[in-house]
Amino acid sequence: MNTDYATLGLEPGASPEEIKKAYFKQVRLHSPESDPEQFQAIRQAYENLKRARNKPDAPVFPALSDPMAVKMMRQIQAYRKEKNITCYRDACEEAWKRFPDDIQFLYLLIMAQRRCGNTGKAVKNAELLASKDPENKWFQMVLAFSYKDRGFTQKALTACEKAYALGCRDIDFLLMYASFCDDNLLYDQGIEALFEVIRQDVRWSREQTPKLIEAYTGLLAMNQYASKQYLMVILDSLYQFLEHYSIYVKEYMPELSLLLANACMSVAYQTDEYKKVEQIFSYIQKACTQDMEQKIIQSAIELYHFQRVLSDPRIDETMITYLELLHDFPTDEYDEDDEIIKKFAVADIQLCMIEERESILQQAAVLQQEHPQEYALVADFVQKLKSLSKLRYLKDSILKNYYRMEPYISGGHYYEQYPQEKIRAMGIVLNKGAEDTPYVRSTQKIGRNDPCPCGSGKKYKHCCMNK
Repeated sequence: MNTDYATLGLEPGASPEEIKKAYFKQVRLHSPESDPEQFQAIRQAYENLKRARNKPDAPVFPALSDPMAVKMMRQIQAYRKEKNITCYRDACEEAWKRFPDDIQFLYLLIMAQRRCGNTGKAVKNAELLASKDPENKWFQMVLAFSYKDRGFTQKALTACEKAYALGCRDIDFLLMYASFCDDNLLYDQGIEALFEVIRQDVRWSREQTPKLIEAYTGLLAMNQYASKQYLMVILDSLYQFLEHYSIYVKEYMPELSLLLANACMSVAYQTDEYKKVEQIFSYIQKACTQDMEQKIIQSAIELYHFQRVLSDPRIDETMITYLELLHDFPTDEYDEDDEIIKKFAVADIQLCMIEERESILQQAAVLQQEHPQEYALVADFVQKLKSLSKLRYLKDSILKNYYRMEPYISGGHYYEQYPQEKIRAMGIVLNKGAEDTPYVRSTQKIGRNDPCPCGSGKKYKHCCMNK
């Protein structure tokens, strides 16, 4: 960065107005026609410094001590521009040996060693760099990255905390720091660091937006465990981000919708958070038009509503199991055997629901009031449960299919929870101690068209037979 200032004839730390003024002055002196090479250098320096106003780029070093050091710096920059990493590293190492007072060579050497995979040497040199100026936020940041590359996670976390306290707000650094906080259960610290990312007052480029997606991913994940809830703030910011940068992040929206479903499962119905989640899902659906994207997003929305029921303590396992069976989440392949097993599972859980009728109706009322999307799935069966006069017929109709499938499919809950029903289905006498002998009728069976024995004068089929 110092070279950029020098190219424009400025001292390090010049104001934006001074940079702009110097740029136009240098362009007039070195036009593209008379000196195209210098014009390109001026233009590049101006662009670098303009970006640096929004994103801190590197530490500011004092001017180089020797003309030969300046020449070596230019060679280093040329190697870096050519992406000749090995020569870049070797040139930095040679410059540092020859000019040990010019600490920027040590800084660049660490960068080069990290890129070449020389993590051990990078750590050793980063520790030396940090010891020369312990209050330099950039040196602490470099030390943190070097520790991370080497796998020294606890040391990296300590260096991150110090760099952050010193004011380091580089985006890559903040993302790394938040990741370490998440790994070490320091959720509040991690959230604070990620807020620093999403609140930066810059116009994000397409290349930078994946980092923002990573920041929102971390915020949604860690917010569930933080001591203070920031969900509404995160959701508001996420919605604004999607509105402004939808063209850049469209490919990330299906993945983001799944994350949103998992992170917001505990939001209460009709709260501000609930409405904002619905608003975000609606926006994502409109933004993504491809069939595959729509399938993933719709699946995420269904998952979101289902997981809200999962987190509701008033809904028991029987109702949850039934809802899970009714959800048609997409699968890779269709299997006819799976369809048969599903039919058996639905019949099995419906029989359990008939036995638990009063509890199920109470839960259905909760679903209808606070989980309307899930209630729509069970509404038909709930209406049948409410009719006492048809309850016997409902049970018999389900049992008819259940008896046919049960001998061939194991794992049902109905017979396990209600063993007397299995005994009845097998034809075993329920009264303990009864003799195991065939039942013999003492009188002749009454025919359908015979007079009813109650003396009403009606035929048996129109009187007591149905009772």
